[in-house]
Amino acid sequence: MKHWLLLLLTAVPALAQPARVGDGGWTFDERRFDPRFPAMREWAKAGVEGGIPARSATPVRATLRPGDDLQPAIDRVAAGGGGVVLLTAGDFPIRQPVALKSGVILRGESREGTRLLVLLKAPFFRFNGGKSAVAFAATDAERVGVENLTMEYAAVDFPPNDRAEANADWSPDVFHRPERRDTTVYVSLLIFTRCRNSWVDGCNLLRAGAHPLGLAQCQHLTLRDNRIDQAYIKQDSRHGGYYGVWGSSYCLFFNESVSRIRHFALMLPGCRYNVVLNCHFEVDVNFHDRDDGDNLVEGCRIETPVWHSWAAVGVGSPRQHGPPGRGNLFFNNFISSKGTPGFFHRGPRAAPARTDAVYEVTHEFGQPAVQLFPTDSPPRGGTLYALRRIP
Repeated sequence: MKHWLLLLLTAVPALAQPARVGDGGWTFDERRFDPRFPAMREWAKAGVEGGIPARSATPVRATLRPGDDLQPAIDRVAAGGGGVVLLTAGDFPIRQPVALKSGVILRGESREGTRLLVLLKAPFFRFNGGKSAVAFAATDAERVGVENLTMEYAAVDFPPNDRAEANADWSPDVFHRPERRDTTVYVSLLIFTRCRNSWVDGCNLLRAGAHPLGLAQCQHLTLRDNRIDQAYIKQDSRHGGYYGVWGSSYCLFFNESVSRIRHFALMLPGCRYNVVLNCHFEVDVNFHDRDDGDNLVEGCRIETPVWHSWAAVGVGSPRQHGPPGRGNLFFNNFISSKGTPGFFHRGPRAAPARTDAVYEVTHEFGQPAVQLFPTDSPPRGGTLYALRRIP
């Protein structure tokens, strides 16, 4: 059996039990604690405290159809104490930014069939009064949920500049030259700022103008079963194309699928005790700008395509970024860098990553991006994310 499925079978209960990672009903498994890795107790706390609520647990307070206005419905439900705003199948054009509110769950009737088509435009924020344009924003909020729908940037009629085939040749235009076909697509899809106990579950975030998804100074968010694919702005110094974990802590990323953007980035002070579990990345996992360390990546498949500009794990550049923090660990992942098995895509260090070893992200520039953790044996319980079901 593939190694990245082994963790899934140990972390998720038997098929007869419906609970999954990110749901309620889990606690730290003290029997599998390994004192060489003291952060295990903190990693067990990642995600929504108490878990994402079952979809049957929150009443539907408003049902909207294409053509209905989202913001008044969200405001009414929030003022009434919270609940679900249910969007039927169909296309919802988004022409104004939408503010998500505490206690409100935005849920689609069909993940593929309920489409929020973002039609906003905005120039690069340096030319826009210093303001970034965001289609859906949650700020200083709690218990915000986004579930079972598609968000897609649809303000232009041409596709993002990237490649469909993993083995396509590298070219500097994708990540290192600005988008000139339209200079007003600097619109991010979904950004959480200073939020807590919120989640995005079972959604598609497609063809973002700038960032598809970002968490800024958040705590205890769960991002689960989402597909993130493509961004128009992903070039150097253009502040786009990130699945960004910016100064956020105790967040859980489970079964995420991420492709054709710039980075999945764990970065900035305050970024600590995040868990990235059983995800599939076709972009690099990047640590930089002085994250606080102690983040975990386990059971993932990370394989950057040949046309991507970075190997599977990055740490930024000393000319532009601060160094990563200490204690960022990788365990039991499948790693492939630009078509070459392992953390490195060229040179003598280009070798397959061991699945029985723990790797630590370097915390100094000028060294390899990762190095073997100073131990010769894997975690005692076979995982660094040790949970058990509460009886």
